[in-house]
Amino acid sequence: MKILVSINAFKGAVSTVLATDAVADELLKFGFSVEKSYIADGGDGTIDVAAAIGAKLTYYDTYDPLMRPIKAPIAWFNKTAVIEMAKASGLALIKPEERNPLKTTSFGTGILIKKAIEEGAQEIILGIGGSATVDGGVGLLEALDFKFLDAKGNPSWIGGESLINIRTVVKSPINFVKITIASDVTNPLLGPDGASRVFGPQKGADSQMVDFLENALGHFNEITKKYFNIDSANTKGAGAAGGIGAFASVYLNAQLKPGAELFMDLCNFNEKANKSSVLITGEGALDKQTSRGKAPYRAAKRFKSINKNGLTIALSGSVSDRNTYEDAIDVALSIVHKPLSIKESIENTLDLLRSTTCEIAKILSWKKSEQK
Repeated sequence: MKILVSINAFKGAVSTVLATDAVADELLKFGFSVEKSYIADGGDGTIDVAAAIGAKLTYYDTYDPLMRPIKAPIAWFNKTAVIEMAKASGLALIKPEERNPLKTTSFGTGILIKKAIEEGAQEIILGIGGSATVDGGVGLLEALDFKFLDAKGNPSWIGGESLINIRTVVKSPINFVKITIASDVTNPLLGPDGASRVFGPQKGADSQMVDFLENALGHFNEITKKYFNIDSANTKGAGAAGGIGAFASVYLNAQLKPGAELFMDLCNFNEKANKSSVLITGEGALDKQTSRGKAPYRAAKRFKSINKNGLTIALSGSVSDRNTYEDAIDVALSIVHKPLSIKESIENTLDLLRSTTCEIAKILSWKKSEQK
């Protein structure tokens, strides 16, 4: 029996690479043949996954969400550059008290894209999860030589507060390469499920800011329609990364794709799945959001398409709404088996993953011996 292990990050606790390796190592102790397929959804940890599957990391000077100088990596697969927005414009780069999407900018991510183009990238994969911004990507676009001007002809591009003042767009002279945006977000740009109302609060927006940013994004969408004759507000994933999903598709002709699908392709998931009879996947929470494109669901769905009789098992710190993802995930297991605080669960995630995998291995070993 061969088992394919593909665990997404348990955010704030364990990376994709650590989680996948821990589960795989435990299975090897029981004599199973194991394949690993590291997975990423475009958010935190995307660069780590790229490095784990052979990409070369190079660090560049850029800026954090508050325009402080930092260094951030680009992962290179020959002429393909992988950029993780969270490394330059991420929420994790600023203190909780600094979170303010009126002020935070995606400029640093744009700098990395420009560096990749200057260094000869023929394709760029941009993971946009984990951002600290709701600026519609104007900071990113400014770094790529677009110009955004107010009614007096002054630059207006720093933070979400700048969007409402934009009256003029000057297009960039850069010849852009193929850009693919990796994201697991399917939200539209505006409305109750849009960038401001859903993601604004976690980036520091209070109710007044949320309303302001909603109007500002709507205004910028109207300005964009004026110059490009394209309305991307309802594009699937338009609300990702504070509106970058919408506007990068217009200004950069970027394509939005599920990050998990991209990385499964990079890791030869199909080939490994074809040789395996069991998939073990998972992430921090399994709930009603899981079937809306989360990495474990996509991995299980793809595995089932290759192995119709294969068994899919998902591990998580929290399991609910099983009926919403049972078409792909056969068994959903919580790794927490006794009362623990959130802090204790996070601190012990690796051990919890190992102990749960041990129990799974015992069951599968019994099944394997029964088949002999």
